[in-house]
Amino acid sequence: MIPGGALIRLAAWYLVLIALILACFNVIVYFTLSQTLQARVAADLEAKSRLVMASLATSDAAVAPPQAVGDTAYGDTFVRVLQTTGKVPTIVLNAPKIDGLFDQDDNTVARAEVGLTTESQDTAGGQLYAIRTDPVKNKKGAVVGALQVARPISWIGDTLSRLERQLALASGVGLILGALVAFLMALKSLRPIQRNLKKQREFVADASHELRTPLTLIRTNAEAWLRRAAGTSQATYAQHILEEVDQLNAIVGDLTTLALADARQLRIERRPVELSGIVRELIDHTAPLAEERHVRLAPELNGGVQVQADAIRMRQLLLILLDNALSYTPEGGEVSVSVARQNGKAKVTVADTGPGISARDLPHIFDRFYRADKARSGGDGHIGLGLPIAKWIVDAHRGDIQVKSTPGVGTRIAVSLPAMEEEPWLLNLP
Repeated sequence: MIPGGALIRLAAWYLVLIALILACFNVIVYFTLSQTLQARVAADLEAKSRLVMASLATSDAAVAPPQAVGDTAYGDTFVRVLQTTGKVPTIVLNAPKIDGLFDQDDNTVARAEVGLTTESQDTAGGQLYAIRTDPVKNKKGAVVGALQVARPISWIGDTLSRLERQLALASGVGLILGALVAFLMALKSLRPIQRNLKKQREFVADASHELRTPLTLIRTNAEAWLRRAAGTSQATYAQHILEEVDQLNAIVGDLTTLALADARQLRIERRPVELSGIVRELIDHTAPLAEERHVRLAPELNGGVQVQADAIRMRQLLLILLDNALSYTPEGGEVSVSVARQNGKAKVTVADTGPGISARDLPHIFDRFYRADKARSGGDGHIGLGLPIAKWIVDAHRGDIQVKSTPGVGTRIAVSLPAMEEEPWLLNLP
C-alpha cells in the first residue's frame, strides 16, 4: 500500500508544476496579444499619418490643410494640424474635434518642432486614445508644423479584460483536470516503490516466521545442554548460546512488529493508561541492569497523567527509550525519566549522559537499521529497530517524538501524547 502522505505530497508537487506552466502560458498569451494589438494601432496611425501628410500644402513658413475637410473625412481617426512657425503653435486643422483630446500634448508638439516623432496616450470623453505626433516639413526640409493623429484604444482594454476572464475560466478547468492528471502521475510514479515495499514486507514477515522455529529448537537444545552441563565449564557456553538466542528472538520480534505495522495489521486497543505507573514498573524492572552498569536512575514522576492508549504499546515504547538510554550511558552516568502534564499534553522525557548523537546522524535515527557512529553503537546489541518502532507507536497514538542531543554531553528524547482530562483522585498518586 502506498503511504497516503507520500502520494498527496507528490501529487501536490505535480499540480504546482502544472499550475506554473498554466500561469506562464497565460502571461505569454496576455502580453503577446497586448503587444500585437498595440503594434497594430501604431501601424495604423503611422499609415494614416503618411496619408494626411501627403495631402498637406506647405510653404517656407506655413502649413495649410487640404481643401473641404469634414468631420468624417478621416473615419475613426482624429487629426490635428498645427503651424509652429509663430511664437505660439496655431491650430489649422482639428477634425473631428473632441473636447479635451490633444490637450496634454504640448510636450509632443515641442518635440515635433525639433523634428522628432512621438507616440503617446490621452483620455477624452471617457475614452483612451493613442496619439502619434509627427513634424511637418516644407520642401526645403524645415519644420513648419506638427501633425497629430489619434485613434480610440479603449477597445484594447476591453479585449484584454475578456481574455483575462477566458484565461481564468480555462485555468480553473485546467487545474481541475491537472489535479486528476497529477494524482494519476503520482500514483504511477509510486507504483514501483509500492512493489518494492511489498516485497520487502513479505520478505521480512516470511524471514521472521521462518526464524522462529529454528530459534526455538536452538533454545530448547541449549537449555537441555545447560542442565546437563551444570557445574562444568560447558555451562558457560550454553548460557552464551541462550543469551544470543534471546537477542535474536528480540530482533525477530521487532521485525515482525514492523512488518505487521507496515501491513496495518497491528490493532491499537485504546483505554485509559496511567503513564507514571508504567514508568515506575519499568524502572523497577531495569534497576538491576542499571546497578550492574553503575548507572544512576533518576525518576521524576507526577501522578495522574493519563492517556488514551494501548497499554502494551505504551510499555513497549517506554521500554525502548529506557533501554536505549541505559545502553548508551557509560559507567558512572545518569539516566533521568520524567512524566508530566504540559498544556494538555502528557510528556515523557528520557535523558542520558552518554556520548550523544552527531548532527550528521540525528536526522536518521528513526530510519530502520540505521546505526550511528561506533562511539554510540558499538557493542550494544542493537541493530537500529528500536527507535523506528518507537516512532511508529507515537505516530499511531497521534503524538510527537523529539530528539535533542549534544555530542559528549548526552541525549534527550521527549514524547508528547494527547492527555486525558485530569481526574482529581489521580492527582494524589505517588
